This record gives sequence, C-alpha cells and structure tokens, in this order.
Amino acid sequence: MTTTRKLVVFTDLDGTLLHPDTYSFEPAIPALRLIKEKGIPLILSSSKTRAEMEFYRKKLDNHHPFISENGGALFVPKDSFSFPFPYDRETEEYFVLELGQSYAQIVEVFEIVKAETGMRMRGFSDMTDEELISLCGLSPEEVRFAKKREYDEPFVMEGGEEEVQLVKRKMGEKGMRYVWGGRFHHLTGKNDKGKAVRILKELYENQLFSIATVGIGDSLNDIPMLLVVDHPIFLKGEGTPLPEALSSIPNLTIVNGTGPQAWNDIMLRIIG
Repeated sequence: MTTTRKLVVFTDLDGTLLHPDTYSFEPAIPALRLIKEKGIPLILSSSKTRAEMEFYRKKLDNHHPFISENGGALFVPKDSFSFPFPYDRETEEYFVLELGQSYAQIVEVFEIVKAETGMRMRGFSDMTDEELISLCGLSPEEVRFAKKREYDEPFVMEGGEEEVQLVKRKMGEKGMRYVWGGRFHHLTGKNDKGKAVRILKELYENQLFSIATVGIGDSLNDIPMLLVVDHPIFLKGEGTPLPEALSSIPNLTIVNGTGPQAWNDIMLRIIG
C-alpha cells in the first residue's frame, strides 16, 4: 500500500492473528516484525477479556491501546497520547473508556432470555474450568483469564437459525445485542468493535495528524470494525460462505484463508 499517511492497524485475534485451534501467532512473525520496525500501532480488538489480551500483548511485546470483549471497553496505556482526552475510569496502567454494560447486568439478561425462550443455553458463567478447557482448547491459566469477564457473555446453545433469531430478538427487546464470534454466540450491551475503533481513530488522528487505518477480521463481530476503517480485510475460511453483511463494506479485500499465515501474507502485501 502506497500512502504518505501513517498506518494504524486494527486486528481481531482468534482465527485472524491467532490460529483458531492452537492460538499460535508464529506464522505471522515476519509481518509483526515489520510492523514493529516501521513503528505502526497494532491495536488488538477481540471478544477476549482484558486479562486474556494482556496475556497475548505480553507475548507479542505489544504496548498499544486495545479493545476488549467486542468493544465493551477500550484500554489506553497512559503514555499512548500526548494530550488529555475523556475517559470513564483510571487504573494504575490505563485510562479506560467503557462502552458496554456491566457483566452482572449481561448475565442477568442472559438468565431472563434463557427462561423466556426455554432454550438450552450455557454461558461462560455456567461453565466449569474443565468444560472450558475441553471446549476451547485453552490451558487452565488461559481459562482463568477467559472467565474474568467484564462486558460480554459468550455462550453455546442448541438449535438452528430459527432458534438463534428468537434469542437475538429477545436480547434486542431487553436493550442488548447478540453477535456471532466464530466460536461462540455473544450477549453484549450496545457496544461493538466499530464504536471503539472510531474513538481510537480520532485519538490517533489528533496525535499523528494524518492516518490510514487497516482493519482485519474473520467473523460477523468484526463487521462493525471493518465498516469504519479505510482498508477493511476479511479472512474467509475454506468452504465457508461469505456473510451477506459484507456486501455493505466499501473497499473490502477478501482473503481466502484464515489464521496467522493468511494474516502474515496480506499484511506483508499491505505494509511491505
């Protein structure tokens, strides 16, 4: 990509930068190294919790802001920007912009929807560590991080599209959102990745003056993010149909392949 504007990259994790089964990012190391050499901010944007994302940020040696739990919150390290900006709360390390509902409220609505629909649904709040280890292929340590939820309830349910639409409608009636994340269904507040990305874009424009944004994802919950970046990229799994919602995204690049190898190849093309 030829541009005089400074690049800022927003990326999903599972099935995108991380392998969907092994959670490895090793095939993406050449592109990650080039991103670091060029000083390009790499913003992780995921359905994962803050604790999970901090785990991967440490592995990636990433010190940029990040977006947790489908846009539930935006965590900005205190040395990220040279100017003041509004935020909701402060920790020792971050200014935190909260866009989602509290986890207690999310779980309360989840239980109500479960009772009203009679659906067989199980959320993270219902599952033991052992179930999540089996279901997700995570280590015990990673499961502990995954259960530290603040803004989003992943869940599994029995049934097909008709049942999903019923649950989605009931959640909407309660002022909440349903999203599909590629591995789990999710119940969230009115937040999404796009709202968080839009806020960060404004902050980086203020800091860097002229930016070009890249967004890369592989699932329906990434679409709000892809709608607000300059160069949206969707990783398409082999044999999987393209979501109809992608047709609304201008300037979209579709890549055949998922995970860190596909991520590496397209990112090297863009920034190389």
